[in-house]
Amino acid sequence: MQTIDKTWDGLTIEGTLIVGILFAGARHKHFIMRIPMAGDLVSAQEDHPNAPLQVVTMATYHRQLLAVGDIPSESLTFDLIKAELAEIDLALLAAADQKLEERLAQPASEN
Repeated sequence: MQTIDKTWDGLTIEGTLIVGILFAGARHKHFIMRIPMAGDLVSAQEDHPNAPLQVVTMATYHRQLLAVGDIPSESLTFDLIKAELAEIDLALLAAADQKLEERLAQPASEN
């Protein structure tokens, strides 16, 4: 597993994909996702201006993913995710994103 930038301490969620992303002959399942930033959605829309909402959403999740298994960060591209991420795993990323946002929205005494 890669070392994660300390900028995101306390602002991430970890999980395990069901199918995983096939890369270099292995399925990588453990992921670390950071909170969404305002610029993530803007950048996703700029990169995919005429794309359906599903593409923009997946591009936003791509920006939030800090790590997936042992896939080098430079290899964890949108194209790889688009080609290799199972729909059931996309749903897991959506749930993780929602859970992280809910956890951070709680008053500090509940975190």
